[in-house]
Amino acid sequence: MRTASAAVALALLVALAGCGGLGGDAVGPADPSPSIESVSAPESLEHDERATIEATARWEGLASDAGGSAGESGSDATLDSVRVTVRVGDRTLRSENRSVPANGTLTVTAEVDAAALAPGEHELTVSVGEATATRALVVEEARAATFAVSAIEAPDSVGYGENLTVTATVTNAGDLAGNQTVRIRYGAGASANRTVALDGGAAERVSVAFANVRLAGGEHPVVVTTANQTRERTVSLVHPSPYGETTLGLYVDDGAVDRNVSAVVAAATGYWERNDGRYLGYPVAYERVADEERADVVLRFDRVERCGVEDGDARYFGCADLLVDEPRTPMTATVDPRISDADMNATVIHELGHVQGLEHGEEPAGLMNATSTLATHRPVKVHLRAESGDVPTRVEREVAAALDYFAAREDIVGNERFTWEFVEDARDAHVQVTFDERGDVCFADGGGSCTVEGEFYGQQDVRLEALDDEVVAWHVGASFAPVLLEEVPPELTGEADRREREAWPE
Repeated sequence: MRTASAAVALALLVALAGCGGLGGDAVGPADPSPSIESVSAPESLEHDERATIEATARWEGLASDAGGSAGESGSDATLDSVRVTVRVGDRTLRSENRSVPANGTLTVTAEVDAAALAPGEHELTVSVGEATATRALVVEEARAATFAVSAIEAPDSVGYGENLTVTATVTNAGDLAGNQTVRIRYGAGASANRTVALDGGAAERVSVAFANVRLAGGEHPVVVTTANQTRERTVSLVHPSPYGETTLGLYVDDGAVDRNVSAVVAAATGYWERNDGRYLGYPVAYERVADEERADVVLRFDRVERCGVEDGDARYFGCADLLVDEPRTPMTATVDPRISDADMNATVIHELGHVQGLEHGEEPAGLMNATSTLATHRPVKVHLRAESGDVPTRVEREVAAALDYFAAREDIVGNERFTWEFVEDARDAHVQVTFDERGDVCFADGGGSCTVEGEFYGQQDVRLEALDDEVVAWHVGASFAPVLLEEVPPELTGEADRREREAWPE
């Protein structure tokens, strides 16, 4: 009996102890501790970028056995609030007390603004209660203003003399604001500068209009330049010249000339440069080159025995290649070195007209006629000389009166007005007039006038020999009339009597 009673008492004591009786206060299970399962944050931020940091903390076992028996942790368990802190370096992004959710999962978020942080690496710290997680966060340096050319807008081609508009899109690829000079150029021609101010990441369209574009034909680059980048594209220029360019290289072979004819050549090329639009329909400019292989046109001074169809009675001042469709390389013009500078100028103009595509009879008709006469030249340059001594003033007046007679007429060959001027040297003249008080060139017994060879090849010399002053003008007029007038008036023919000759011109 004692043994059993003792056993019952022991069992009761144990039961009482389990009910909080004997044995003092009950000791339950410890509160769960949180752990930080994940931290979501960028590894780096631009200098002015914003981002959200998100961390997840979990209390293991807090919600895993929901609905269990008494004495076990369940979904209705309660925990004290915890301290939640998010820091980047020494800057606190969030610090607060948070209640622990019943499901045991706590999400923590915070906004980070890189503009509030110094560039470089920072430590990101997330704390939930006693749990802490860290990771590195890098704030990038702000990029300096960098102007890039992101696009160039222009037509594929432009005509010579037309306007060309170019538009470039300039983008600041940096972070900081800045301003730069944007330069836009077309070919080797003009360029234009524009000052552009842009915030970081901003873009602007910059336009330039090039007026009256005058370059050689072919492709030329449109170049857009900033301090950071150069970008280009091509725009073709359509040139109206058969040569495809305005400036032609001219090589002059003047070894056969006994004098310097550079001024003569320059005057002839200058004629075409001034009148290209009027007669050629395209622009031209000549540039002397020292190397024949670089020349577009070769001007050679040499005797011309024949040109094209041979004419046994003709004397040729020059001959040239005729431009048809496309030029050969090079085009060649030849001019006789024995002619006067005045005739040489007209001949070089004529022959260059051929290498530029003009045929005989085309405008300018006088200069492009197949045959050169006094009616060709504007003005006709006259060298008045005396066989001995100076020309008497009375003779000069008579010669001038005869020339003025033709200048006043409107029926000059070629429908052009006649103009004239005296020159001091036969080299500068188209025609000579020689006064000889005695003379025997025209007639053995003297007295009269005739036309003979002048000092230069092809130059005419109107000789006035042993003439009375009263008939000097008539003899000059009678010599010029067959060349200058379509029909010679009776008073200037050999049938005119002495009285008519003395009275002419009235």
